[in-house]
Amino acid sequence: MRRRRDRHLRVWVGGPVGLVVALGWGIVLAQEMPPGERVLHRYLDAEQLRALSEEGAGVAGGSSGPTRGALASPWSAGSQPSLSVEPGRQEWVWTDQGPVGPEGVEYPHGGLDPRVGSAELDANTDRVNALDYQASFEPSVVPWKRGVVHDAVLRTDAGDYRTRLGGAQRRKVAIGGGLGANEDRFWGSFLVRMERGRVHPVPSVAPEQRVLQVLSEPPVPVEVLRDGAGNFYVSAAYDGVVRVNMELGVDRFYFDGVLDPQIGWEQFDSPELRLPDQQARQVAGRVLGARGITRQMTPRQALDALVGYYRDFEGKPFPEDAVQGDRYEAITTLQVGVCRHRALAFLVSAGALGFESRFVYNEAHAFAEVRWPGQGWRRIDLGGAADGFNYQNMGSNNVHEGGSRDGFPQPQRYLDEIVAFDPGTSSASALGDGGPMPMEPERAAPRDVSMPSGRGGEMPEPPRGAGQDPLTTSPLREGSEELETRTEPVITITDATGEVFRGQPLAVRGRVVAGEVGRVEVLLVPVGARAFERAVSLGQAEVSAEGGFDGEWIVPPQVGLGRWELKARSAPGQPRGAR
Repeated sequence: MRRRRDRHLRVWVGGPVGLVVALGWGIVLAQEMPPGERVLHRYLDAEQLRALSEEGAGVAGGSSGPTRGALASPWSAGSQPSLSVEPGRQEWVWTDQGPVGPEGVEYPHGGLDPRVGSAELDANTDRVNALDYQASFEPSVVPWKRGVVHDAVLRTDAGDYRTRLGGAQRRKVAIGGGLGANEDRFWGSFLVRMERGRVHPVPSVAPEQRVLQVLSEPPVPVEVLRDGAGNFYVSAAYDGVVRVNMELGVDRFYFDGVLDPQIGWEQFDSPELRLPDQQARQVAGRVLGARGITRQMTPRQALDALVGYYRDFEGKPFPEDAVQGDRYEAITTLQVGVCRHRALAFLVSAGALGFESRFVYNEAHAFAEVRWPGQGWRRIDLGGAADGFNYQNMGSNNVHEGGSRDGFPQPQRYLDEIVAFDPGTSSASALGDGGPMPMEPERAAPRDVSMPSGRGGEMPEPPRGAGQDPLTTSPLREGSEELETRTEPVITITDATGEVFRGQPLAVRGRVVAGEVGRVEVLLVPVGARAFERAVSLGQAEVSAEGGFDGEWIVPPQVGLGRWELKARSAPGQPRGAR
């Protein structure tokens, strides 16, 4: 497989030690990590991530240092993701029924379409080995991407509980405006297989995010919609694959805002409205009353007590003698379960007190949201754990730090599972879910993206002649007038090996297209960087009489997570016109 020589090769630097060079039609790829290689825990420590990012950046460095709400990133300040319709090797394609992936997508809880997906309180309360997480935003909100949001819970006569979408009505979202003083900026990038007359669910950062602009390739008009639970969708009068980039403004209150303690119960709805099922309210009232969590407390005291209690759960096997009976009562009383058990049981308890709350999940994690009167929605993480975490489709080193001011009780079990970072092997980490194990690649049955069934799918071929990548230097072709009149050498990379790892050799070939160059330097350059700023040098090579060069160099271990391009330039120190 080869990329055209008139385009720079795009590479992905992944963790724990992976760097992947994408050739052919795939551009940016993420690492794959063996299960159990690193332990994932309940709480993402943004300050530790910041320290590791800065320490691990090495010669690559950062563009302008960390900013509020984001770590240093190889992307240029204010830049948007590439508009290329070429998917990364592990990037999902979003359809009208949820995503499909190149190696299959193991849908959790019934799917990643909020209209049909669901979660239930099951007895699989033990932690699992490894999970996959698909990055969709820059900066990344790992692991709190909003994939599916449900605002209602149903109880069966057998004592089982299941979430569902109550506010299903969709409304158009206004597009435009600038970033607010109390907002953080995000870019979302989604590869969508559009179908006329259909809406396609896409992940979101927050329920009240503002859409500042929408860009697409091909440049077709794209409509953004939102339902009553805060799920987002896109739609276009077009049939085919479209890259949709959305610039978002998100109020920081959602991540770690301070809740007003003066808010009284009169500003909340009645429990009958928030949890209509009478039997569920009765069970929840009995469970919470036994723990002293009632409306005799102030709303803030009651919410603190709820969060502290559910954070003190433990991921372990469900007792066999507790399988029968009301599942919510058993799980809450025994304090067993991973993230989805905690968040769903929390939804029942919160509704029984009159809190308006939501259950949110993605392919790797589940958490809760609570609306605080006069202030808005607030994300609340309750924990959950897995032994391994595969971070796919990572856009850059940028990890959003929102949530550093948690403000809720953190019992010892919660603190005991804070991520333990190892700078030598890891540059990022996140929460895990106790949900289904991801499909092993060799067992994933590929299906075409057009198939309505949910599990898997091969990547669709990108349209021929699809849009140019704005982060890639414009191609200069041999024989062109512009090329002949240039005074600076023009050097291109023509080929590279497939997959390599940091600390391992990378073989590169290239050619001097124009100019007299005797020796070239091959470098890794952050995608979006100007010229060769923040570049990491791999090494130098002699240019043959025919203009070709090749070499094999060790990829520096300090290269950070992110998207990079392979570029070459005239080696420093040689005279002009040298051959």
